Amino acid sequence: MHMTKSNSAFQHFALFAASLVGSVALLPSGYSQEGTAESWSRFRGDNGVGVIAKCSVPLPWQPSDVRWSVALPGKGNGSPTAYGDRVFLMSADANSAERYIMAFDIKSGRELWRKSYASEPHHLHNRSSYASCTPCVNSDAVFFTWATPESVTLMALTHDGEVIWTNNLGRYVSQHGYGASPALFGDKLVLFNSQAAEQLPPGVPPGQSRVMAFDVRTGDLLWETPRTTTRVCYGVPTRFQDESGQEALLFCNTGDGFFALSLETGEPLWNRKVFRKRCVSCPVIVGDLAFGTEGSGGGGNILFAVSVKGNHDVAFRVNRSAPYVPTPVAKGNLLFLWSDQGIVTCIKTPSGDVVWSKRIGGNVSTSPVIAGDKLVGIAEDGTVTILSASEDYHEYGSIKLEDTTRATPLLSENYLLVRSDSKLICVGQP
Repeated sequence: MHMTKSNSAFQHFALFAASLVGSVALLPSGYSQEGTAESWSRFRGDNGVGVIAKCSVPLPWQPSDVRWSVALPGKGNGSPTAYGDRVFLMSADANSAERYIMAFDIKSGRELWRKSYASEPHHLHNRSSYASCTPCVNSDAVFFTWATPESVTLMALTHDGEVIWTNNLGRYVSQHGYGASPALFGDKLVLFNSQAAEQLPPGVPPGQSRVMAFDVRTGDLLWETPRTTTRVCYGVPTRFQDESGQEALLFCNTGDGFFALSLETGEPLWNRKVFRKRCVSCPVIVGDLAFGTEGSGGGGNILFAVSVKGNHDVAFRVNRSAPYVPTPVAKGNLLFLWSDQGIVTCIKTPSGDVVWSKRIGGNVSTSPVIAGDKLVGIAEDGTVTILSASEDYHEYGSIKLEDTTRATPLLSENYLLVRSDSKLICVGQP
């Protein structure tokens, strides 16, 4: 691994280190099913749960509720994240693969800064992009990642766009392109650097999958845990307290199944092999059950429920209308599945009983989120559908964005951000 530091790192390091204790105190606890109103600081907010308890945004909204809409350079599937008065986002030129990392003022949508990084075009899945990664952010820095076949880049910048540190993590091997997103857990920045050893072109040597943890202040590697390398898997980990009493991270991949690592050391704690296909969605924990999905473009998607205690037995599985790309979302003991084919299913945990299942329609690559008591999902054609997040099925209405949308929205107590191929839209009153 090669690491380079910019000169600006030393100008900001003292302030960055001095404020670390305060920033850790502001980070999510990792155990709640509901996010806070303070920040949506990683993919699907606090600990990736995709839920905010209260939201004053009208859902569905009217054109008059749109606070601002700004045109974006290039395209991307990565979601926005926010901290304080700033929104952070990644985009890329679909032809040259040039990456853009940007910050916007949350109140006005004004672009505050933009950094551009030249790249080279390489093979992508037709639904992927050169900017499919969601940044994560704390009170001191924002963290971005992207990759080419030659290198994986992981970068920390101040909120004003000055580079603190940059790591080159070596070559990247994939069938469909890069889509990992980093996540913060206290003073550790964790990246699941999943790579491929199967379905590769002749002559391409396999990659090596590994989970990596870095010091958020310096970018130094704290620990690295090799994983079984089969197909690239894209889920971001969730934090929980393992039965052993350790703070742990839960992941899903094809080769190891559900697996838990010690947050402190990266030591493998347990795993349960259940998957045969690719894992794209993120693991979700509800009570004592962990949920993960597998699938393929040809179907055969399955959701598995595995106990996080004891022998980690499979409690149940859902074979019908299970999601492949979209991550499920939970409210209380209800788990909502929004499938890639636009079928929404509500199941009760821990029994796995289906409460209701309805075809909404459209192809779906985003993950559903819950704002208060409302379930929000977005189809690829930009249709935003609002349902009741309850045992009683009810559709409140829909909104047409009229643009391809593959990014999961950002929720806050007073506003909502939606990223489409060409725009970033703010609804509500930030």
